[in-house]
Amino acid sequence: MSSNTTLSEIFSTVNMSELPAMSDHVQDLLRLLNRDESSVEEISEVILKDASLTTKLLQVVNSAFYSRGTPISNISRAITALGLNTLKELAVSLALFEDFIRAGVEKEEISKLLALCFVSASQAKILCKVKKINVPEEEVFICTLLHHLGKIIILVYLPELYRKAQELIDRGYSDEFAAKTVLNDLTFSTVGMEIARFWNFSEKIVLSMGDKPPQPTNKFDSQLYLLNVAAFCNRLTWIFCYGTSLDLGELLLHYGPIMGINRREAFGLVNRSLDVAEGMSDNIIRFGLAKLKIRAKIRQHEAASS
Repeated sequence: MSSNTTLSEIFSTVNMSELPAMSDHVQDLLRLLNRDESSVEEISEVILKDASLTTKLLQVVNSAFYSRGTPISNISRAITALGLNTLKELAVSLALFEDFIRAGVEKEEISKLLALCFVSASQAKILCKVKKINVPEEEVFICTLLHHLGKIIILVYLPELYRKAQELIDRGYSDEFAAKTVLNDLTFSTVGMEIARFWNFSEKIVLSMGDKPPQPTNKFDSQLYLLNVAAFCNRLTWIFCYGTSLDLGELLLHYGPIMGINRREAFGLVNRSLDVAEGMSDNIIRFGLAKLKIRAKIRQHEAASS
């Protein structure tokens, strides 16, 4: 069976043309995402139909990594602050996360993966601010949040294949090898990219799903910095959850010079992003964080590094 056939089967299983597992609000948001001429009023109306989404969206916009000092109390002002396209993509991302929980059978595993994504996205925003990395502030959170979209899709809609891949990962094989083995030479990144393009997410979001982006050639190379930040922060969170001190050393050897970050700063970055995530009222994120036990694992990494 070819990788193209496998990808077609994934689309068929998820039923991407009709999105039956998606809520009406997500479907409405995806339709608006596909229309360049969507208005502020249309976006606001769809978001406000879902009280949970409205609350979560405003909480993210007002958080430390988006806020510009003035509290934002309504969706129209959020659109003005972030821009229409960014707000659409952020709303769709958050709404998709809620629907993934509802659609999937592996509730705990999904919660853990979504929490990992949220912590990584928080890290990315903090890292870019602290290190003054030249990337658009409105994009880095979303791009990092959706880095593992392909893996989430497989976990939610094809849990048996995900479990087979995870068994290989638990035995020490890479995500890339495990995915290619069970998905007929497809990677999680490829699946995520194809689905993101189908949903008409921006090309920056699509490209940020890659695990091995080229290094920036200069400090003004905003696009490549964005891709590297997304890959680095997701890998950093994964290492603190599941990896070793050697994994952390290899990661910093590659990305340390690019980001200007050392081991001590990496520990501080993860702790700060956890503060943000733990401050969210979202039950999915909080449940996933409790299961991941990241702070205890950070202390283990610190002990191993001392």
